[in-house]
Amino acid sequence: MWKTAALSLAFTALAFHARAEVVPDWAQIESVEVRERPGPALWHLTRGNSEVWLLGLAGALPKDLDWNKQYLSELLDGARAILMPPKADIALTDIAWFLIRHGGELSLPRGQTLEETLPEDLRARFIAARDKVSDDRSEYHTDIPIRAAMRLQQDLRQKQDFSFREPRATIETLAYRKRIRNDPVTRFEAMDAIREVLTLTPQQQRACLAQAVEDVNWALGHAERSARAWAVGDIKTVKANYSEWRLGSCIMAAVQKFSDIDGRNVAEYVAAIDAALDRPGKTIVVINTGPLLRKNGVLERLTAKHITIEAPAEN
Repeated sequence: MWKTAALSLAFTALAFHARAEVVPDWAQIESVEVRERPGPALWHLTRGNSEVWLLGLAGALPKDLDWNKQYLSELLDGARAILMPPKADIALTDIAWFLIRHGGELSLPRGQTLEETLPEDLRARFIAARDKVSDDRSEYHTDIPIRAAMRLQQDLRQKQDFSFREPRATIETLAYRKRIRNDPVTRFEAMDAIREVLTLTPQQQRACLAQAVEDVNWALGHAERSARAWAVGDIKTVKANYSEWRLGSCIMAAVQKFSDIDGRNVAEYVAAIDAALDRPGKTIVVINTGPLLRKNGVLERLTAKHITIEAPAEN
């Protein structure tokens, strides 16, 4: 049951990690500043006696990655608040009810197997991707395609041995020690969107499974490079190796409620940053690289408001 619960929770992450495009169409933001010490890139926004520091995230970090936490600790000194990425309001009772009502819909009818329901080309690509990240092919045997797609993502995470709590765990720990309030930039209700995923047609599900296969192939070749580039503020390399989840993009294209959530989240970031710049003092904002830097993303919208932005150079 815990794996099915994890599947339900994984759907919520898609609401703010994915977009209709995969490799984003990056915005053009003027670069005017480079820090001497290597560390994660930061964008500095100012208005009067207010300032906001944006810390972009590039996904999970390798567990052996030694990144410059001291610079972040110093940056937090004197901050009045930290805004974290959006958070879904899903209670354990919601997950339990979802499993009771819909758990059976995540498996194929008796007598059917996943592989025999897939077109030949997709079957071959799926098997190759599955075998790269999982040692137990039987787990997928009776999955519907969308569940198999989510399982691929979960197995990929275990295979890579990344810490999916970092760097957020470090930020939250530092905030606690320094007694700085930290809250998600917005909260959203996700259960309706999760339920709608179960209404996808078999054809839509197979299309999303194909995208999940591409996610596996991309992540195994690029995710670690992106994370290590993030650690030293190498934005150029991050962009070259960064991709938003194709699976998430596929689901968002099919489930309007998820697409609506994503659009609101970007707008909420812009509104929250604009509001922070109207208050004296320093605010830290933590945001994923995609919504931060892509076309019509947070930075581009803030630039349109004529907010002064100092950005790291892309060497």
